[in-house]
Amino acid sequence: MPTSTPHIRNSYIKPGFRWVHFIVDVLLVNVAFHLAFLLRFGMMVFDENMSTTGAPLGLYWGFEIVITVGWIILSLFLRLYSPRIPGHKRSEVSLVLRALGFLCGVALLSIVAKGGYNYYSRIFLVYFFSLSALTLILSHLSTLSFAPEHIRDVLIIGAGRAGERFYHNVSDDPSIGYHVIGFLDDNAAESNMHTMILGAISDIARITEERKIDEVIIALPKTDERELAELVEICENKLIRVNIIPNDYDALEGKRIVEQIGEFSVVRMREAPLDDPTNKTLKRTFDIIFSLMVLLVVFPPIFVICGILIKLSSRGPIFFQQLRRGEIGNSFTCYKFRTMRDQPRETSDSLQTFPGDPRLTFIGRFLRRTNLDELPQFWNVLKGDMSVVGPRPHMIGLSENYQ
Repeated sequence: MPTSTPHIRNSYIKPGFRWVHFIVDVLLVNVAFHLAFLLRFGMMVFDENMSTTGAPLGLYWGFEIVITVGWIILSLFLRLYSPRIPGHKRSEVSLVLRALGFLCGVALLSIVAKGGYNYYSRIFLVYFFSLSALTLILSHLSTLSFAPEHIRDVLIIGAGRAGERFYHNVSDDPSIGYHVIGFLDDNAAESNMHTMILGAISDIARITEERKIDEVIIALPKTDERELAELVEICENKLIRVNIIPNDYDALEGKRIVEQIGEFSVVRMREAPLDDPTNKTLKRTFDIIFSLMVLLVVFPPIFVICGILIKLSSRGPIFFQQLRRGEIGNSFTCYKFRTMRDQPRETSDSLQTFPGDPRLTFIGRFLRRTNLDELPQFWNVLKGDMSVVGPRPHMIGLSENYQ
């Protein structure tokens, strides 16, 4: 039966995916080159009879090589494909246009250096850079769809020099997507950030309970392994991601994932499989296909039979609706076949089913025993509230008690 999606608060574009994106963009630059050639000269490949261009055969071949190598060097120099948290759409478009601006300069210098400005078509150049801008911008915007924008509320542990620098770095660059809610530090009086210190480090359990926090950044100058393990355990028990600004990479045994956040290299303490956009896309594709098959083939006859039996067994609606908690802590309405007699919302949302529960109807017992009561949840799967594979969603009150 379907279960809720994992509680993943952040979306990262992993280095492996960035390299695939890099290769795709190099291909797009070359595709744009040949499309521009087609629009201007009526052919996509270079021909020995290029009388329409008035240029030697090798001139445009060489120009394509210069453009390709230039894009590779410029995009890597400008860190277009560095492993990082994706910025806003405007920031991503700005990066692409900046790289293309430099590439345009490289192209013009190459033309002048070769003395071929009498042969190159100005219209061709306009077509090429217009098509390059269009395809590359679409490529980068589509990448962002794998990692939706989400402003992360961040708590920094350590208000010393490293914590202060990190705060100013993420605050000065909104495209990073971090909002620092405050600091925890045992020496508040000695810190320049004393007005933002919410308490001592030992207050972390209370602060994470009282405030909505997506990530914790540990920026302590010295932390023993025991204290670090306690901090990480408290955060991960509350489904909060932990990143560390390390003083000693060797102490972390090289088992962690290094991530770039602004100018800082941080160590991510845990890597979830669904941080990989490829995995996330495959999982969502499977959910859509599988839920559609169930809803179109299996659900209709079962709905008719169960609907009649539910109505005959007791008064009330066929479907039971209840708020559950899913991805990023968002609540959603979960649908099930009703298995109990109609009752006040306060009772159904607080009292869990127990053996011999008198609220269950005779058809309800059968539906629960066979798990058929959960069949309508495939509608939640199709909408994206839940997933076929993953942890089960509980009543909101029950989840809070478990926590």
